[in-house]
Amino acid sequence: MQILRKSMFLKLAILFIATMFSSAGKMTHWSVGNLIISDPTTQFRLDMYSPITPGSYPVLIFLTGLAGLVPTTFYHTMATAIAEQNVILIGISKIENIKPEKVAYHVAKFFEWVVKPDDGAARLFAEHKDVHGVTPNIDNLGFVSHSSGAHPLGQYLNTTCGPVKLAIMMNPVDGIDPFGIVQDYITHPPNPLPFRTPTLIISNGLDNIPVSKLTPPCAPNNISNDRWYYSLYGPTFHINMTDYGHADNLDEPFHEASKLMCAACKGTICDPLQYKTDEATLITSFVDAIFGQNVLQLQIIENPQSFLRSHVSNKYNLHGYNYTTGGPGGFCTHDKINN
Repeated sequence: MQILRKSMFLKLAILFIATMFSSAGKMTHWSVGNLIISDPTTQFRLDMYSPITPGSYPVLIFLTGLAGLVPTTFYHTMATAIAEQNVILIGISKIENIKPEKVAYHVAKFFEWVVKPDDGAARLFAEHKDVHGVTPNIDNLGFVSHSSGAHPLGQYLNTTCGPVKLAIMMNPVDGIDPFGIVQDYITHPPNPLPFRTPTLIISNGLDNIPVSKLTPPCAPNNISNDRWYYSLYGPTFHINMTDYGHADNLDEPFHEASKLMCAACKGTICDPLQYKTDEATLITSFVDAIFGQNVLQLQIIENPQSFLRSHVSNKYNLHGYNYTTGGPGGFCTHDKINN
């Protein structure tokens, strides 16, 4: 009977996700500022990816690879898929000194600005003709990063939660360089980081594979992925997309250029579009599972093998948080003992 119930539940979940994709809406993308000379108020070039159907949508702030040095538009396919699945994504990027402390300071200032009711995200959307009637719901705001963008994300959350109520880390790397020359780490597992927030880590099977004997991998095991997983003590989920590499979520021609540094998927097993769609699905499912307290969507995160076409493995640790009836929703707290 228990097996039958589980089978029925999975069938319902598959039907639910199929319905979600069939109702995926149109989206739009626009930019504010540029990569070199940015508005001193926002500190970054901003790339908005948004649904255009009127309504209120959760918001993800996306700090890109190399601590924001990589333009958000390099991830255009994945970002588009996120917006088509009814989540607003605001990418922040800037060509500057990528010292994490400086980036974290700019991130803090950006968050102060983006949540202002008469400015910030509200003004960005009010002034753009394609999104009239679209409201960025900053009460449901998360932070997503790629690669070393995780370091300033962690630094920010170590200091304050601000408006952030969940975190998503794609291929998270701690420190500044893959050679480990600069020993600048904020994670020291199993010692916990001082913040607790629902977190999804998405890693790749080729993260730790170097492209040659002379260079390190883009995400060495000792400073990436599990290093974060075992430092986080909120409800934490880790999904590994086993066939793909550290920069396979980039679009061409930037993806091809990344192969000089990062190992990439090879052969007939590779489906770049499917991979980016699956990564977007994990992100939006996590957002809906947490902010919507949606147990059905949480099944996609807890059992991704049943829902995605890409090969995956996974693990998770709820750290005592109860998600049987939807969980506590989005939140971020600090452990006073560690402050």
